Amino acid sequence: MIGSTARRPLRRTIASVAGTALVAAGLGLGAAPAHAADSVISGTLTDTQGNAVDAYVDVFRQQTDGTFSDYGTMYADNGYFSGTYEDGVYKFQATTYAGGYTEFYRDKADLATADAVTVGGGATALQAWTVDQPYVVGTVTDPSGRPVQDTAVSAYDAASGDQIITDYTDEKGAFVLPVGSALVKVAVDGNGPLVGEWYNDKSDFASADNVAGTAAGNPIAITLSAGGSISGQVLSDAGAPLEFVEVSANNRSDLTDKNGNYLIEGVPAGSYTVEFRDDLGEYSTEYYNNVGTAAAASPVVVGKDQAVSGVNANLTLAPAQPAGTHEILGTVKDDTGAPVVGAFITAWNTPNAPGKEDIVEYARSNRSGAYALDDLDQVAGENQFKVHAQYDGSGDDNAFALFDSWLGGRTSYDRATAVTVTPGTTVPGDITLMRAGGVEGAITGAAGLPLEGNVQLLSVDGTNGGSSSTKADNTFEMRYIYPGTYKVRFGDSSGNHVPEWWKDSTFEKATEITVKPGQMVTGLTAALGASLLATDRPETNGYPWVGKSISVDKGTWNLETGTTYSYEWVIGSSVVGTGASYTPTKAQIGDKLTVRVLAENGRLTGTATSAKTAKIGYKPKLKVKVKGGVAALKVKAPPVKAKKVKGKVVVKEIVKVKDNGEIKYKKIGKAKIAKGKGSVSLAKLKKGKHKLVFFFKGKGKVGSTEVSKKVKTKR
Repeated sequence: MIGSTARRPLRRTIASVAGTALVAAGLGLGAAPAHAADSVISGTLTDTQGNAVDAYVDVFRQQTDGTFSDYGTMYADNGYFSGTYEDGVYKFQATTYAGGYTEFYRDKADLATADAVTVGGGATALQAWTVDQPYVVGTVTDPSGRPVQDTAVSAYDAASGDQIITDYTDEKGAFVLPVGSALVKVAVDGNGPLVGEWYNDKSDFASADNVAGTAAGNPIAITLSAGGSISGQVLSDAGAPLEFVEVSANNRSDLTDKNGNYLIEGVPAGSYTVEFRDDLGEYSTEYYNNVGTAAAASPVVVGKDQAVSGVNANLTLAPAQPAGTHEILGTVKDDTGAPVVGAFITAWNTPNAPGKEDIVEYARSNRSGAYALDDLDQVAGENQFKVHAQYDGSGDDNAFALFDSWLGGRTSYDRATAVTVTPGTTVPGDITLMRAGGVEGAITGAAGLPLEGNVQLLSVDGTNGGSSSTKADNTFEMRYIYPGTYKVRFGDSSGNHVPEWWKDSTFEKATEITVKPGQMVTGLTAALGASLLATDRPETNGYPWVGKSISVDKGTWNLETGTTYSYEWVIGSSVVGTGASYTPTKAQIGDKLTVRVLAENGRLTGTATSAKTAKIGYKPKLKVKVKGGVAALKVKAPPVKAKKVKGKVVVKEIVKVKDNGEIKYKKIGKAKIAKGKGSVSLAKLKKGKHKLVFFFKGKGKVGSTEVSKKVKTKR
């Protein structure tokens, strides 16, 4: 079945009367006399699947010589069109908004063969018009077969390359492209870690397969992948591994790690020029394979999903810069003492005017972690400066992020120590940056549903400690988390799964994790469900009494924010009421109620049912009078006569009330109620104060109730 998801312009129904004024002026387009009557022409447009089609409907009127001339345009909105025209003989042409497909009434290829319609009598309704609009339909999935949602799929004219139409995949990964009669080529945009492509597994328009639309919808299947990769190692001419060299393949890049290795991922199939650039300026730029210009570079060809390795380079030292004097000379290291390569160093002035602080010099740490500031003596009127070091987090993918610091170990400008600079004297400026910690794991979901996994860390004070999306293989990794204690939330950005907290829990019950500098917390996995669930079962508040309202507590659900609830009151299998409360009737005496709670949050739904209530009956009133070790009981339940009031009482002592409100009881005694009276022994109570609850369960038409009472025993 072809859906109606294709994008199209919104049009209001517009009647076009092309000839009325001209006829009145004696300039008629046809042979109609000035007194010709007007009639309303109307009709409907649908495709072969019965979906409404929006289109321009061009109107052609027959002239005195028998030919047909353009006489106006109607606009089919939601498949319906109408307009007022002079009586006469007409033909019609539909051109769809989406795809620009053209067809003449009815199902004809041109004006000459189109059906002619005689219009008159005030109104003429055309027979239902089925437009044979060609479609290309299909699905987009990831490598595991999971649907890919909200991804743009576009059709292009195979001859001209002009874009025809774009649709976006739904939660099932499906798309619908209304196209014309000409062949098209189909392109899919990338989505997160997945790489876009041209159908079928092609890298560009020129090599893409031609696709023909059909009235029933020509189905194609597209599987996106994580793409290919380019990897290698960068060394100096002396054979030493070079860290922090940027390796670029067109618009994708990576920085070498401590061993000189790099990996550029997500590379679509194609030919690439690979550049090796040292942003620290210690080594000269070159291109693969050991050449100095892009024009001379050897292309690196990557096939679909191909991992191309061994794209290596040996870089030559750049010409040495003239030695000079340094006002501040230092080294940036992490908290293990390892040098930090590529840290940004800024020197700030210390003006007398508040708010005028500014950066006066920049520097970058080299591969030994060393940096130098040598222009501070040229800052007029200043000899005191504050120095800040910051690492942008790029570089070794397996390294931890580093948190910035001011010289002296402070975290803010105001608290940083100023350094006094004297001409001809070098001041030491070593700075230590604390390492972050990290987390890693995976998120999976229900089979057959799109999943755009995300993970968020929430600190004990409610601050967002870091977040990330999952990769194409559903794993995630964060190496930039500030050391501390966190709760971990797993979610799905596509809205097809219910978020949850580690471990398989709600926020209140979530298991906390502790992140330490330079260490990974591993094994953080979650299997997200696609249904809303009640983690605490719904329950009724009170007892069901005839003519008295009873309400429901919805319970606690695995997703509360944004969730709406509706309620059904059920006796047996019949729904007897809706809403958050219900009033039982006399006819329902003896029945038991349950409440079905229906939860909804976007695409997510779920149901939960309460336990059965006590039997519906008239409201009883229980009086308890304690004397000695005995409790005297009296029960009334009008309109039931006292002599017909029967039931039983169970006495329980409240032993403990948990933090969640759950009560722990201890049974003390029980008794029968006959003719509205009874008594129960409290001999099991020890000396002291007690909180008792008397639970009464009525018989016949008498309902149930409970009474709390504080009792003090002296034995």
